[in-house]
Amino acid sequence: MRKTTIGLLAGFCLLGSVTVQAADMGGIIKAQVILGQITQIANKYQDVQDLLNAGTIELEIPEPIEGNTGEFFFPYDQSGYLTAWADKALNAQVGAEVGGRAADGAINSLASRVPLGGFLAGAAKSKAKETGAVIAIGGWDFIRENTDTSFDSLADLSVYMHSRFNGEADYEKALAAAMALYPELERGHERAVDNAYREARRRARDL
Repeated sequence: MRKTTIGLLAGFCLLGSVTVQAADMGGIIKAQVILGQITQIANKYQDVQDLLNAGTIELEIPEPIEGNTGEFFFPYDQSGYLTAWADKALNAQVGAEVGGRAADGAINSLASRVPLGGFLAGAAKSKAKETGAVIAIGGWDFIRENTDTSFDSLADLSVYMHSRFNGEADYEKALAAAMALYPELERGHERAVDNAYREARRRARDL
């Protein structure tokens, strides 16, 4: 089963440019929606945003890890440009999609045989999508070799990306690239930024 799934993933990643283009646009659209939600968060915390703009306070996040020893890889390099794997990652939406589809049958079978198996479906499908994206990008070795900044937490990655790159031209692409590698960012990016603003407001009141 595992060999068959990997074979399907690899074959699907060789689809023509029309399919890849559609996948690229799908990733960008998802990123645009999320960034629209982030803009609403900044508006909701306008008092905090004014203090951030003035340099009075900063969003509180741990420093990024230099190199690729962290658990989660950052789509920008230390010069502020997209990494080589981030440039390829939108095409990886193709591999991510087939990974999710290939997992459906196995997930449904598991859920029918294992008590409470249905609760595992979301995590299993997310992992399958991640695997498909990794294969399409070029594998973990390629991703690791082309990463010079990383984090131990996706929430830290989200807040740091927002703090440093919000409004930059490549922000949408960077977020879409990171979501291809880590599908859970689609759900967690907005929440992480909102939590950071809420904490910043609390600290501002203590000043």
